[in-house]
Formats: sequence, C-alpha cells, structure tokens
Amino acid sequence: MNQISIIIPSYNAQDNIDLCLKALIVQEVSFQYEIIVVDCSEHARVKDVCERYTQVRYIKQTERFNPGEGRNIGVRTAEGKLLMFIDSDVILENNAISNAWTFYQGGHKVFGGALELYSRRKCNLASYLEHYYFNHESQKNRPVCIRANLSSALLCFDKELFIKHHGFKNIPRMQDTELTERVQSQGTQLFFSPSVVGYQIQNSSIVRVLEKIYITGINLYLIRYKNKVTLVKKILFTLFLPVLSFLKISRIIMRNLKFHDISGKVITFFLIPGLYFCGLLWTLGFYKALLMNAEMSDKR
Repeated sequence: MNQISIIIPSYNAQDNIDLCLKALIVQEVSFQYEIIVVDCSEHARVKDVCERYTQVRYIKQTERFNPGEGRNIGVRTAEGKLLMFIDSDVILENNAISNAWTFYQGGHKVFGGALELYSRRKCNLASYLEHYYFNHESQKNRPVCIRANLSSALLCFDKELFIKHHGFKNIPRMQDTELTERVQSQGTQLFFSPSVVGYQIQNSSIVRVLEKIYITGINLYLIRYKNKVTLVKKILFTLFLPVLSFLKISRIIMRNLKFHDISGKVITFFLIPGLYFCGLLWTLGFYKALLMNAEMSDKR
C-alpha cells in the first residue's frame, strides 16, 4: 500500500523532469510511495523520459490543462494517504519524502517544504530574481512555522482533506494560493517544514519572470479581494497601494537577508533594486485589476 502519492503536472517538461524523477526514485524510505506524472505536452518526449523509470505512472491528457487541474487528475488515481505535489523542475533531497511522512504523522495535514535554488545549472539574473521574489518564505534555514498560504511547487496535503475541499480550482495561475487560503479560512492550519527540501530550476527569461510578477498582481486582487472589496476599501487600496507594495518588497528582502546563508545574503543585497522594480510591476498589475476590472490572466 502506497503511503504517499507524488503528483507532477507536466507541459513540455522534458528539459527538467528527468532530474526530478531521478531524485524521486532514490529516496531513502521505509514505506511504499508512488510517482504520478500527468502530462499534456503536444509531443512524446516527456513520455519517453517517464518510460525509463518503472516506478513512474504516466497519464497522458490530449488537451492542455492548467497546472491545478493536472494535479486534480493525478489525485483521482492516487492511492496514498498523503499527497505530495511537486513541479517538474524541483529536485528533492534524498530524505525529503521520509521527512514529509514524519511531519505528516505529527498531525500536520497541509504543509509546504523548503525550496532552494538549484545551482548546478547556470543561473543568471532572471534565475535569482525569480527565486528570491517567489520563494522568500521557503528557505531551509527558516524554522517550522504557520503559513497563510503555500506554493504548489512543493506542497503536501492530506488526501481526505484535499477531496473534502474539492481540490484546485481550474484557473491559470495562483491556484495554490486560492486553495490553501480557502482551506486556511475554513479552519485548517498551514505549516512550513524546513526538513522537506527541494531545489528548483529557474530558467525563465527575464521578460517572462517580470511578466509572471505583473500577472501575479492582477490575479491576487481577483482571487483574494474582488468579491470582498467595498467602495471604501477600493479607495484606500488606490491611495495606499504603493506604500503596501514598498512594505511587501521590504519584507521579501528582510526574509531573504535573515534566512539565507552568507552567499544568499550577498545575492539579496545586489538584487534589492531589481526586487523593488518587481514590486512596481506587481503594483501596476494590481491597479489594472482594481481600477480597470481586468479579467484573470490566462497565461501560465
């Protein structure tokens, strides 16, 4: 009987998924686990990689799905009590699955792991900017703590609870924020576990990274505030959003300075101007949704 089901959504993931799977099949565990890849690529290259590993169950979808829906598809065939969602560009440490199971048995139903930058591949400005912006709450030097939301790049979820809450919504981006905040609002605590460590490959172009941040501003307003905002709150957002954005980026910088090692602190220092520019883009996206009634972006 599989105790953990590891679910990986894939779209044209052939460049990274081999490293991801290699790390999964050599995990140091004393129990059974399964690996499920749900793929919607328009070619067979991801399938060819998966077929090298007898431990991997490959599920092919002919139509492209949003990542959350790919995860939902995997859950429908999953046997494990604990669902472990990881992205195809995440390489787990050898003890990550065992540590996840231990943390789960300690009564933690929903938790995220630490995400560090995978540095064995060449990293550039875009790599560092994306990682230090999006993963500023996931350093392995951070202690166990309660979180307000979690990333699906490395997310562990009790299967019964996941089904009870009907899984991920079928939206293009930030489906993890929507789900985990929804679960948290209904009484389930979210945790961060630094013992569950993965290394994420960041290879997007600088244009793509900046676009993701702009879209995040749009989608965050639509997911978190649109159905709750009053006219007064809308006015306050309009007036004070630049201040809130400045504080948001300052918090990101401080977390990176606090929880990274020496080299990470140095990198953070040099990224400060770029991170504040990212904050400006996020603000513009938020304003677009707030003032221009923008729809949720369908870019993934």
